[in-house]
Amino acid sequence: MDYTVCVVEDEKVSRTMIIEMLKKMGIGKIVASTNGQIALEKLKAQKADLIISDWHMPVMDGLEFYKAVRQEKALEHTPFLMVTVEDSKEKVIEALKLGIRDYIVKPLAMNNFESKVKTLLKI
Repeated sequence: MDYTVCVVEDEKVSRTMIIEMLKKMGIGKIVASTNGQIALEKLKAQKADLIISDWHMPVMDGLEFYKAVRQEKALEHTPFLMVTVEDSKEKVIEALKLGIRDYIVKPLAMNNFESKVKTLLKI
């Protein structure tokens, strides 16, 4: 599949796992970053078909990153998947109020993750 996916995750084990899951799906173009600020700079240079971001990261967390992505003209319509351990009702509502519609709670199950990614990429 000829898609580019941006993975933003500060935790190395989680980042590696997400990348491996994407590779198993046949997605080979992956741009990885450890926080939203680095990812935003990379995305300005290379557009992605999908952004997968953790919520809790240093420098720029997932919510700040989401807001910054939506303010960039070239990125404002890029599908965005929030991956997090946050599952409290208040936190989900906070994400929804910002406009985040696609959300998966860790730990990730391959079939759920694959289904969500395929839906977002319209595969």
